[in-house]
Amino acid sequence: MFPYFEMLNGPTYVTLIKDLWVRAEVYDVDAAKDEELKAVIRDPSPRGKTRQEMGLESLRQTKIRSSVMGIPITITEEVIAKACRVAANGRFIWNANRNHPFLESYKGVVLKGNSSTKLVDIDGQHRMLLKFMIECFFQKGGGSDQPSVDHKLVLYFLASFNKINLPKYIMHHLCWAINEGIRGKRKQIPYGRLLSEIFTQGKLLEIFRRNNLASDQALRTKTGKMINGKTLQNMKIIKKFSPSEKDLKESTAPTKLMKDFPPIYLERNLEVFAKLVADSVKESGISLDAEAPEVSVEVPLQVRRKRTASDAGSEASGVQTKKSRKYSSEASAADNSSAPIPKRKRGKGEAPPVNTQEKLAEAREERAKKMRAFKNKYETPGFVMTPEEAKEAQK
Repeated sequence: MFPYFEMLNGPTYVTLIKDLWVRAEVYDVDAAKDEELKAVIRDPSPRGKTRQEMGLESLRQTKIRSSVMGIPITITEEVIAKACRVAANGRFIWNANRNHPFLESYKGVVLKGNSSTKLVDIDGQHRMLLKFMIECFFQKGGGSDQPSVDHKLVLYFLASFNKINLPKYIMHHLCWAINEGIRGKRKQIPYGRLLSEIFTQGKLLEIFRRNNLASDQALRTKTGKMINGKTLQNMKIIKKFSPSEKDLKESTAPTKLMKDFPPIYLERNLEVFAKLVADSVKESGISLDAEAPEVSVEVPLQVRRKRTASDAGSEASGVQTKKSRKYSSEASAADNSSAPIPKRKRGKGEAPPVNTQEKLAEAREERAKKMRAFKNKYETPGFVMTPEEAKEAQK
């Protein structure tokens, strides 16, 4: 069991994960039908024939197709199960309605029969299971703190010691996140550590390192946060946490390779892989040299959060922050009006001048148009270019 926990605390390869994510697509029944339709459009002669007769790959299970540094890879439920060191069997229920019979059991086991019980008031072990679920199994990207019906059923299965099909749940959530990212509705990449473990066990890193094509700096190797005794103390499950030298620590060392790990790419000779990686590096501009400088700006693997009061200190350190709506309105009025608008106190019952209101409305509308055009042109998920940087980039 100890090597399993070591795997959880292993490294995450940010460069490889993002390179996979931008090219990832779900290959399921709908994708297979679209593939058949495109094949018939190109050549109507095989209409009505099987996929094998049309020269297409047979669809046995849902797959995730992508490429990492030019190497095409495929991730299946079997691959996820092997990387998680668990069997792909157990309970799996999704898209359940609010009248599902197991919800009464959930209320009795987790909420102790009282439907009005808050999640912060449930038993410590159940709160810990809930934390595992939302932090590891179904990573949140915003939204309500309350679990959905499907998540309640998973929490009930875990609390009542019913085995769940974890690889199937992870595969389902991963496919959902990819489709949501394609539609532009999600900016968080889930399962960064799991994907990194798949790269390691699939011998993808071995290809890079054998050809001296990658380094930890170029791969931007990171370690994620850990759930330990300090977490239990913060959740008030235990009163005091005493750290020990034997506690697990974050590690950047890859785990040991398995002998029977399912293949994630087609076997080719090293010269072909080296050519694919070299072409991908040349096209993307990513430096994989062993002496590459360390990346100074970390692009998060999660959605950007709203600015809070604790971020006020960032202004003192020179970090650019988003201007408030009030400040933007005042700035737009100053930029777009030909003369400054005098400030004066209004008498009781006195309406503001019409021309002042019109100027303010025009200034706000003009400012909003400029900001929308600027954001659409220069904004990316992890970085917003300033006007000065935009001028330098154009030069």
